Amino acid sequence: MSENPFEVLKEDMENEEVYLKVNAMHRVKVVATLLGSDKIKSQLIPYFETLLKKEDDEVLFALAEELGNIAQIIPNQSSCLLTLLEQLAGFDETVVREQAVRSITIVCGFLADNEIANTIVPMIIRLASNDSNFTCRVSAVSLMCPLYARAGNQKEKIRQKFTELCSEETPMVRRAVATKIGEIAQFMDKIHVIQDLIPVLKQLCQDEQDQVRLLCMESLMNIAKILNSGENKTNILPLIIQSAEDKSWRVRLALSKIFADLAEAVGKEIADSSLIQIFSNLLKDTECDVRVIAVKSLARFIKFVSPEKLNLIVPLLQLLSKDPFSQVKQNACEVIGQIATLLPKEYSQSKLQQYLIDLMADDNQDVRRNAAKSAGQFAAAIGPEALNQFVPFLKKCMDDPKWRVRKETMQTIIQLALTVKNPDVFNKQLESVFVMFLKDRAAEVRSMGLSQLPALIATYKQEWAVGNFLSKCVETLSKDVGSLYRINALYAIQQISFAVDGPVAQDRLWPIVQKCLKDTVPNIRFVSIRVAKSLSKKIDNQQTLNQIKQAINELIEDPDRDVKFYAQEALQN
Repeated sequence: MSENPFEVLKEDMENEEVYLKVNAMHRVKVVATLLGSDKIKSQLIPYFETLLKKEDDEVLFALAEELGNIAQIIPNQSSCLLTLLEQLAGFDETVVREQAVRSITIVCGFLADNEIANTIVPMIIRLASNDSNFTCRVSAVSLMCPLYARAGNQKEKIRQKFTELCSEETPMVRRAVATKIGEIAQFMDKIHVIQDLIPVLKQLCQDEQDQVRLLCMESLMNIAKILNSGENKTNILPLIIQSAEDKSWRVRLALSKIFADLAEAVGKEIADSSLIQIFSNLLKDTECDVRVIAVKSLARFIKFVSPEKLNLIVPLLQLLSKDPFSQVKQNACEVIGQIATLLPKEYSQSKLQQYLIDLMADDNQDVRRNAAKSAGQFAAAIGPEALNQFVPFLKKCMDDPKWRVRKETMQTIIQLALTVKNPDVFNKQLESVFVMFLKDRAAEVRSMGLSQLPALIATYKQEWAVGNFLSKCVETLSKDVGSLYRINALYAIQQISFAVDGPVAQDRLWPIVQKCLKDTVPNIRFVSIRVAKSLSKKIDNQQTLNQIKQAINELIEDPDRDVKFYAQEALQN
């Protein structure tokens, strides 16, 4: 085998295995570095030309990628790569073309603006004018967007060619234009957007192919961001109305996805006067997939509408909360919670509260879970007076057979408790639901309660922790319940110990843990050792510390090896 790096590359490329040739191609940057710029132009590029007609797409994709890397080695002479890249930009395989476009863009980063106008723009026009190969025209569209701003006095040629391609017979070219029209608008003066792009956007929004109309939606939003309110009312609003009534549900779905962004782009005035009614139709669409996405967008859309106009949405929420499709109801839950933060309290209570309560008893677990989550947001928006209505239903949710519903409910209860910060309201309304985590059969729910316990103790102070809550822990420990529940109660006592002072830890907590050190269940004994160790860091009384040490010392000879291990570990540290 020759030691010449170029000859080594050629030998590797003779291999029959495609993956080996791809690997060899990915080493081209090293080869190019060793060859230097002169030999890259005289040897490497002509060799690559010979590969174009015989290699597999995987190899050509690697070649297109590596040409971009080579451009970084010879930045001042990288234009020598453009002929090869132009050919690759016309290949049938999409990934090869797209990579060639990316590499051309890299090369353009090393060119001066006059080179863009004199070299790159003619290349784009050649690609766009290639009647025999539509893939060249697709690549031309992709190149027009990033390079338009640097085209200098050639900008008009690009605009003219871009608008011509909007009327292409080949659907794939029209799709490319529909995708990029909003992007190229960002680089154009507004007058050209209005005069040149909006007419062709209107044309594409009426295209016979629903895929073309669908791809226009993102561009519609991007152009709306450029225009002012009056221009949007004249040019964009008619297209939104038209798309909302499109015969293809996929177009209506695409519009629903971006509706909130459109509302933000066109402004509150148009959103209030026109978009609410259009959106109402999407929320009642006959296709369930459109309704699902529309309701999801509604959660963001309501932020761009005046509060006085939101009452037009409320009747729709009644329909959505009874939709036969569960995903619609899931998303409706989120909207009900959010809209309650924007509407007057009395109005929310009278119009929305019952919808949410009904959803909390839905047959679908995901709906119940989302409703429990939304209930917290709703109750926090209305105030403590709403808790009377929701707590009984939250309590039912804590008995739900699905642990995910119970976990979301526990999170809601904790958030409400931390929001209310009123000991009387907490003790009367929320505490009885919160302590249910102690005996929940799902580890996720028990962990949720434990993880938030420090925040609750910080809010409701030591008096609650060693009062009502500690009595619930003792009750769990004293009853003949599962060992997992009693372990959970022990860990809760450990959390209490972190927040109380030494005398309380000694007088209130240690007697409980001392009794658990003699439990018949090994797992409870070794968890008790951990908790006792935590208590010893709080207690200053030497006599009590000796008791703790003696109690742990007695477990060194425990028949269970895990208990012995934790006892020895506790005494050593």
